[in-house]
Amino acid sequence: MNSLYLWIKFIHVVAGFTFIMGHGVSVALAFRIQKEKDLARVQAMFDLSGSMWQIYMLSWLVLMVAGIVNGFMGHWWSKGWIWVSLVLMLVVTVWMFQLGMKTYHPLRKAFGLAYHIGKEEFPPETPLSEGERVNLLAATNPMLMIWVGYGGFILILWLMIFKPF
Repeated sequence: MNSLYLWIKFIHVVAGFTFIMGHGVSVALAFRIQKEKDLARVQAMFDLSGSMWQIYMLSWLVLMVAGIVNGFMGHWWSKGWIWVSLVLMLVVTVWMFQLGMKTYHPLRKAFGLAYHIGKEEFPPETPLSEGERVNLLAATNPMLMIWVGYGGFILILWLMIFKPF
């Protein structure tokens, strides 16, 4: 096998690990904040999670580019598994963005942090009352994000390893 192909595959796998590692902070936040009432602690958790944004976006880009390059180098584009993997990665990415924005941007606003609506960023506002914040936190569903994000990633990994079609 061509050594450049192996290096690109290595970069692809490292980017995948980096992508998952970067999301680990957000996954921990999703489960931890449901039980948290302290305003300052939740704000700190959101700041920590937000600090990983560039890492997982850059790793996603490297993951995608290396995967596409390997698709050409390995002559995989005539196989169905690579197309399903690519489409699945894009669908999961869009779904997770939508789910994350719908769930966590209103929480950022409720906790007095800067937030986004679409691509527009808004400055922090006065936090909601503790009771309102607790109710919003209780309504989050991190398991849905786990099933979509992690489940999608596992399915893509299965397709890449077993190449079933």
